[in-house]
Amino acid sequence: MDGSNWCEVVEVGPRIYAVIDRDGGWFRNNSGLVDMGDYTLVIDTQYNEARTRDLMRLMEKLELPEKCLLVNTHHHGDHAWGNHLLECTSIMHKNALEVVKFLKDLAPDIYKPFFPQLDFTGSKYTLPEIATSGELYLIGGKREAIVKYAGPAHTVGDIIVEFPNEKVIFVGDLVFNKVTPLALDGTVSGWITTLAKLSEEYSDYKVVGGHGPVADSSIIELLRKYFRHVLEGTKMLYENNVRDPYDIAIKLTNGPLEGWKEKGRLVLNIARALMDLSNIPPGTPVEDLPALAQKMYRYEAGTQ
Repeated sequence: MDGSNWCEVVEVGPRIYAVIDRDGGWFRNNSGLVDMGDYTLVIDTQYNEARTRDLMRLMEKLELPEKCLLVNTHHHGDHAWGNHLLECTSIMHKNALEVVKFLKDLAPDIYKPFFPQLDFTGSKYTLPEIATSGELYLIGGKREAIVKYAGPAHTVGDIIVEFPNEKVIFVGDLVFNKVTPLALDGTVSGWITTLAKLSEEYSDYKVVGGHGPVADSSIIELLRKYFRHVLEGTKMLYENNVRDPYDIAIKLTNGPLEGWKEKGRLVLNIARALMDLSNIPPGTPVEDLPALAQKMYRYEAGTQ
């Protein structure tokens, strides 16, 4: 079922819709629209006004309840900058809330130099009405959902939305598919731990990640293999006096995810792995991000 020109709508369970961006790259995220019976559960908005309004039109096209409740799987703007356009009570993890408080008056301006091709019209943060720190049960006339904290991993405030009766789980950016994941704002070692838990608990679930197509649970183990490749390879090369993230990336390669989009993110993931190996807390900002971004672009272009 087609949505707008940027997305495909996939029914992953009865009246449970994954809105899948056809590209999946930077700021090209997925959302969820779920008929709870007496309200619509929206899982993540979009990065700008135009895309979020497309999401709202999809709600009408799918004849979903007008009343809504919104869950943001984490704080990143591609999943949250359209919140203000929906008349929904919104939910985030408390750690994500703290990051939003810090970034509220800075974003999206701080991202414009890195992504001059993007349209940031109507992009802004708004504070959620509810912040959770553990499990939260959402009750509707048709079904129930469970919101759970699953971080730190991609960020320090990652939450998932589980539909146990339908065996469907929305995991935000804990899962990327065909697009290289990004650990810059979180922790590589923590992501490995989180993926191990998800693999054990949701082995028979359909998985809707934050970027890329819907998958089965085998995607979780593939990503865990990738992050182990990054962490263990970085440690080995560092101990052999290879210290620069770009130089480590050249020797390491993307391993299990070779051929996926946005391969340059490997440089950023290595930078975070180096911080993990130095016991720097998850989510601590990296130093000299512009220089690190240039190394990412250089690796992406394949120049040495």
